[in-house]
Amino acid sequence: MDAATLLATVARANCPEDVFSRRRYRQQYLAYLKLLHPDVCALPGAADAVARLNGYADQLKALDVLDDDAGTLRRLDERTFRLEGEADQLRQSYRNYQQLMAFSDAAARNFQRYLPASLEWEGAALRLSGPDYLLPLTGLTLAPEHVGWVLSRVLELTAWLHQVGLCHAGLNPEALALVPDTHGIVCLSFYHLTPLNGPLRTVSGRYLNWYPPSVFAQKQATAYVDVSLAQRVALYLLGDPSGHGVKLKKTVDARLIDFLLTPHQNAYHTLRDYRQLLGHLFGKRQFHPLDV
Repeated sequence: MDAATLLATVARANCPEDVFSRRRYRQQYLAYLKLLHPDVCALPGAADAVARLNGYADQLKALDVLDDDAGTLRRLDERTFRLEGEADQLRQSYRNYQQLMAFSDAAARNFQRYLPASLEWEGAALRLSGPDYLLPLTGLTLAPEHVGWVLSRVLELTAWLHQVGLCHAGLNPEALALVPDTHGIVCLSFYHLTPLNGPLRTVSGRYLNWYPPSVFAQKQATAYVDVSLAQRVALYLLGDPSGHGVKLKKTVDARLIDFLLTPHQNAYHTLRDYRQLLGHLFGKRQFHPLDV
């Protein structure tokens, strides 16, 4: 890309993703500065473009350090994070991760790819690694065809958890990461994991309005809780940070939004019905490359 083309791209941009890749923004930022810095670029508007680049880079840098239910989720490199914060919650998440990794049947080995490749203590913090580039969902807006496979993976994970008698109870943008290269996901935290249909003792304070109202009356860790949270995650990724989704009907196929707003009680049945809907919406399943 030459300086004139880059200048036009920056001028048209409405958000960081119009200029930068979330994955490579640091390298891109340095390369773009070499083209547009006023010391080397005499084109009109170069200084303003650099100011916009600075602002967009700062926005993406802020997403490398996120607040989650225990404290801070800090990116160390492309596939590694450090979880810092409240000691009891970190210990609980670690114990729950160990419990999930202890399952050794064929189904477990399949679904454990949706768990961190490693989760280890590093002083008072937890160091988490994945097999490939990990991108937390926070701040992401994706096209419906990408939300299609993301929600499928989340429902697969949720159905497995329910099969082994557990409820995650904390699915939200900071608890989940994409693996764009393989169209996978990784669940980053397990603070609220608890026996299915048992008492629900903790929930995510940051996302209280994502839980179905029955949670606060019954205080029970039902399958409905996880499926509802998964639906909220999908609505968030479609472009509604509130997770409520009604406004999305103006821009997204109403059949998809209606499905995501309809209560579903069983993760496996929801996954089956959702895949049927995706077939109607997008036709034959295919791999849509995601460059973020």
